[in-house]
Amino acid sequence: MPETAARILTAALEAFAERGFDGASVKEITERAGANIAAVNYHFRSKDDLIRAVLEHFLGEINAARLAALEHCEAVAGPGGPTLEALAEALIRPMVRLSRDRQDGRAIVRLLLQARALPRGSTNSVLAAQFDPVHLRFLAALQGAAPWLAHEDIVWRYDFARGAMMQILADLDRGTNRLASISPQVAGADDDAVVRQLVTFIAAGFRAPPAPR
Repeated sequence: MPETAARILTAALEAFAERGFDGASVKEITERAGANIAAVNYHFRSKDDLIRAVLEHFLGEINAARLAALEHCEAVAGPGGPTLEALAEALIRPMVRLSRDRQDGRAIVRLLLQARALPRGSTNSVLAAQFDPVHLRFLAALQGAAPWLAHEDIVWRYDFARGAMMQILADLDRGTNRLASISPQVAGADDDAVVRQLVTFIAAGFRAPPAPR
């Protein structure tokens, strides 16, 4: 990717996370990137295309790392296949590690929450393309690791796992720091601690008995 385009994507990620898709202007983004508006038009054509490119670039990096982690834990697993802990870590660690921005915040998490809260056709299509193949791969692997659960239970618990991850990352985001007044120890947790806590929680959730029908 050209260096100017990369700077624009990073600047756009930060601006959209801080001010929203509609609130952040192309002029503000180019000023952050040290570029001119013509560069945005050249590399991305329009603001809507820039929004899509930001989501595709940063989510693509995270999801590629997730699939690579999943393939690795399947390759090194014993005859019984990957453990629930290994699968949970493959899902969680890439997001925890790669969602940090250059201000040590979680801009991509804020952007995802915004895209979910204020859906639009252009972002919905990107999210579907980025996440649906990943979801299907993890659901199949989790079904193999928890064969006592019905498929619908796997889907429920997988979505709970994703929700827990997004909630804690949003609360630990430097821009919000929602946990500082509740627990300074938790608020100051490093990425490894976040992963350990999430993996333990998620694996226990999958091992719980099925919900009553």
